[in-house]
Amino acid sequence: MLWSKLFIPTLRANPVGEPPGRQLLQRAGYLRGADRWLFLARRSLRKIVEIARAEFDAAGAQEMLLPDSGAFEDVAREIRSYKQLPQIWYRFGAGLEARAFGVEPAALDGLCRRVLDRCGAVYAATEGSFAAWSEDGEDSIALCAACGYAAPLELALAQASTPAIDDPAGDLTPEQFHTPGRKTIAQVAEFTCLPESAQMKSLVLVAHDAPILVMIRGDHQLSEAKFAAIAGDPRFRQARHAEIFEWFGAAAGSLGPVGVRNMPIWADRALAGRRNMIAGANRDDYHLRNVTVGEDFDAAFHDLRQIAAGEPCAHCGAALEARKAIELSRFSAPRPARDLHITNAAGVETPVWMAACSIAIERILIAAAQAGFDKDGLILPIAIAPFDVIVTPANIGDAAQRNAGGAIYQECLALGLDALLDDRDERPGVKFKDADLIGVPFRVTVGKKLAEGLVEIVERKTKQVTDTAVADAPTAVRKG
Repeated sequence: MLWSKLFIPTLRANPVGEPPGRQLLQRAGYLRGADRWLFLARRSLRKIVEIARAEFDAAGAQEMLLPDSGAFEDVAREIRSYKQLPQIWYRFGAGLEARAFGVEPAALDGLCRRVLDRCGAVYAATEGSFAAWSEDGEDSIALCAACGYAAPLELALAQASTPAIDDPAGDLTPEQFHTPGRKTIAQVAEFTCLPESAQMKSLVLVAHDAPILVMIRGDHQLSEAKFAAIAGDPRFRQARHAEIFEWFGAAAGSLGPVGVRNMPIWADRALAGRRNMIAGANRDDYHLRNVTVGEDFDAAFHDLRQIAAGEPCAHCGAALEARKAIELSRFSAPRPARDLHITNAAGVETPVWMAACSIAIERILIAAAQAGFDKDGLILPIAIAPFDVIVTPANIGDAAQRNAGGAIYQECLALGLDALLDDRDERPGVKFKDADLIGVPFRVTVGKKLAEGLVEIVERKTKQVTDTAVADAPTAVRKG
């Protein structure tokens, strides 16, 4: 390709208000705004996609065109026999998403790791993700400095903080009381002069078209990621007002678990062992005192809450910190897929195991920009750089340089190198600065040394300059 024919709008100054990784991508002409990926970026992103596709295909995966991630399980209902398993399916949307189905548990994290490694990504492994540490990252990782535990904040485990007051003692019976106009946890806390931690919060969620009543401590928040993983439905939703009234006979703000028989009840583990708490009475403007899980209602316990920085680590008790990062990949442990059963070789009905993973294609490029740069611009990994080499005649007006540069460029292409010929009528300094800025691994400079039969090969990462015979330059670049 010829630089003079391409749109590569490099900038000499960093855009104001952008984090470092995006600043460099903006300056180098890869990006405009938050999501306008230009020509150079598209080439890099395509290489990341090709790497991901190659690794998944090599593992026997099959690419599908599906509308969303929930469609994987919809299609999997057509699996009829254990002989059709295992299966790995993937799709490209905003990134790559994949599902593995089998008669035995099989994880996908190793496959994601191979993709990231081939892309040259620098990342840390957590329980459930691969992430690049970054103060400007949009994601948070819960990290324990004492034992090394790390996980995405919305999936992390922690010991719940001690409630603000002790629960009332005794085997008390639920007692209804009037709470006029008090709908929120904060309003009920103010009305009763009791802390929010003395209440149970009721949430009605619909997963796989069926309602689930979720109970969490009043001062805690639901982790939607945890709920989706446990329910096995990334498309779950909140119940609508009409549905809530039909199922409970009351509006949101007065809901509770006592007497509920028409849906499963899930309780967060922080409620285990708690007694005599406040919950909605399933009657508008009324609540119940003295509600105890396991006595006044039955529930399945799950870890459902969103943890907060500073809470004790679930493994060692040290305080967790929330560290900023760019999440590159997320994966889940295998679990039995909902409503998917087959008959195994012994004729016994058995569940189908499913594992899931995702890879954020654009974030790999952003993380590479934040990890690889110097004062002159980007230093991208060879595997995902938009070109392998730039051939730069210092003076395009010089026929000898122009012809030699063109010949080297053509030979690079013949060797399978992704080459760019800088045929612009610009000063050498401008060309060299632009080449450094866009982060291409090698530059072949055709300049005054051509009279001696030599050109310069400049390695972008080390800035090492090597004089090479003109005929040997393409092979030297390919050898790296």
